[in-house]
Amino acid sequence: MSRRDLASRVSERVYWALLVAYPKRFRETFGPQMVQIFRDLRREESGRRAISRSFRVWARVLPDLAASVLRERFCTMPSKLLVPLAIIAGLAIALVDSSPGWDDTGIPAAVVFASCSLLGAVYPARPWVWALLVGLWIPALGIALHQNYASLMALAVALAGAYLGTLVRRTLRPA
Repeated sequence: MSRRDLASRVSERVYWALLVAYPKRFRETFGPQMVQIFRDLRREESGRRAISRSFRVWARVLPDLAASVLRERFCTMPSKLLVPLAIIAGLAIALVDSSPGWDDTGIPAAVVFASCSLLGAVYPARPWVWALLVGLWIPALGIALHQNYASLMALAVALAGAYLGTLVRRTLRPA
């Protein structure tokens, strides 16, 4: 094996190793194509010396790789972080709403609406999920503790908030 072939193989393996930074699903879907593009870039630089060629290819690839890894990770990360946050927020709102002596329905409704709107705007893929994660706790506790079926209205408020947040996000997103 020539030095040039060895340098190409090492570069390709390093590139494959760097693809681990992408989410697994993305890597499985696009990894082989990305490596092929990397090979093509190396071939385009084939007239240069090995060190110069490698430097030029890596100088083109690394900034793009870093930016796209961050973009892909950001797209998958919010749901992992926001789901527990949504559950905790919904449970906290429900606990306050069902506590003895609390007699104000408007404040928990406004907080549920605002929370779901924010979550729908941050991660608009499935607004109904945010509505359930935040808004389901109030009727669950209301029905379990007080047989209050009217507390199911909290789900309507949560759905309205989540879909409004999603609508705002999609409206404000550049085309």
